[in-house]
Amino acid sequence: MALYTCYTDCGKWQFEAYNDKDAIRLALYYCWQDGEDFIKIEGHRGFVPYTLCLCKIDKSNLPTFDF
Repeated sequence: MALYTCYTDCGKWQFEAYNDKDAIRLALYYCWQDGEDFIKIEGHRGFVPYTLCLCKIDKSNLPTFDF
């Protein structure tokens, strides 16, 4: 299991998940359950941090992050 950090409008918290897909599923579930707004998830591959976030695709097929 890997350690992830979820960032919300109320702060941040750490949790463990088996993979990135499981991390997103768990983070969205707990944000929904606690009434918090999901911002992003941060994980690590070795010593390299990476970010998982939700985005929408605009009319030019480019990702945009303003909802």
